[in-house]
Amino acid sequence: MTPPSGTFQTYQAKGNREDLIDIIVNISPTKTPVLSMTESVRAYSTLHEWQTDTLNSPTANAAVEGDDSSAATVGPTTRLSNDTQILTKNFIVSGTQEIVRKAGRSSEIGYQVQKLTKELATDIEYALVVNSAAATGSSVTTARTLEGLAGWIVTNVSTATANRPLTSAILDANLQTIWAAGGDPDVILSGGAQKVAIAGFTNNTRYIAADAAKVVNSVDIYQSSFGTLKTVLSHVMNTSLANQIFNLDMSYWRKAWLRPVGLAELARTGDARKFQMVAELTLESLNEKASGAVKNLS
Repeated sequence: MTPPSGTFQTYQAKGNREDLIDIIVNISPTKTPVLSMTESVRAYSTLHEWQTDTLNSPTANAAVEGDDSSAATVGPTTRLSNDTQILTKNFIVSGTQEIVRKAGRSSEIGYQVQKLTKELATDIEYALVVNSAAATGSSVTTARTLEGLAGWIVTNVSTATANRPLTSAILDANLQTIWAAGGDPDVILSGGAQKVAIAGFTNNTRYIAADAAKVVNSVDIYQSSFGTLKTVLSHVMNTSLANQIFNLDMSYWRKAWLRPVGLAELARTGDARKFQMVAELTLESLNEKASGAVKNLS
């Protein structure tokens, strides 16, 4: 219907107050499982090094009574390293913006610190998981980068000539390979599609109360012949490594901080405040043979 002639409406009004709720809604992914699950240690140089060793395979061992001893050849340890990576977030807030009345936050600086801390954490997660190679960098043209899970895990890797669906047989075969190498994985790290594939395994058992008015199609624990593993979703794998999964023994992975996350206010050059958030760390692979990966998944 057409309103009566001369009706004064909100379209003509000039003094109505804005309807802006005092909340800022952010739906971006912020979970960082590898950053959260790995132990923290200290790094003391931009090239972080550690040593690994292996035991000889079991063999028949029987000595003749009274026999003389003979020394076996002693093998050296293996020396490994990874470069530290510097990650930063910078922002500038004008003096006016900090002082004016705002919706959803009392301090623009405080809000940006909170927001960028989450962003930095997800950037660290990306480096720890997705980075495929370390780079020493240079002071002029390139930055140092750490080697993440995608680069370290090379021994126990299941591949195929073409992408194929993930099945329990494929997963168990990789777990068996890791077990034979001495590993004991406790986490399956994957993106959303492979998490759904695991939930669809026909040999999964679910216990659902008879009176529960709900349908359950989720597997948080995978019970295999080679141990019990927790299935963990990774947002960074969902976008960058969607066609693979990692089977991880988390006790063999550590993050080494050269500089833990810190916030510094930079020198003023005008009517604004400048801030820089910095973190520098690398990933320790104490022995990549304790973990594995299944690639070429659909």
